[in-house]
Amino acid sequence: MNILFNIFTLVLNRFRMNPRLAFIQARIGKVITDSPSEISNWLQMTPIIAEKGKIVVTIPVRSNMTNMMKTIHGGMVATILDDLCGTACLISADDFFYATINLHVDYLNPANIGDVLTATAEVIRQGKTIINVHAVLERMDGKIVARASSNLINTQIRTS
Repeated sequence: MNILFNIFTLVLNRFRMNPRLAFIQARIGKVITDSPSEISNWLQMTPIIAEKGKIVVTIPVRSNMTNMMKTIHGGMVATILDDLCGTACLISADDFFYATINLHVDYLNPANIGDVLTATAEVIRQGKTIINVHAVLERMDGKIVARASSNLINTQIRTS
């Protein structure tokens, strides 16, 4: 009897919806303003795709995100990519927060005020402790603004 219950519980847990994934999926096509992450709210991300292992959002480039040349600031690009890599972990992993161990960013092209960027983050490898994520930030013309790779570690802090 105990074995059957354990198997049943494992099957149910495998198919239960990750509440963080459900939160983002409910906001597909809408600017996120009610995220527990204030930086996500400030970035004005609009989710386009959200599934286990992958998230795609759009982000408008505003003047308060730019440097003296009026192009998106490199630190802002890193912030966007880091936030999205973390989000990819939250919607892919169960029950724990993940923290960035490293973030490598290649800056390839500028983005200007008024551009709407598309950011994609995908889990490449999910281990028990470390998750590797790759992310790309693109302009509407298809030019890559930046790409990143990141490793995030399980903090053992529960999300719920």
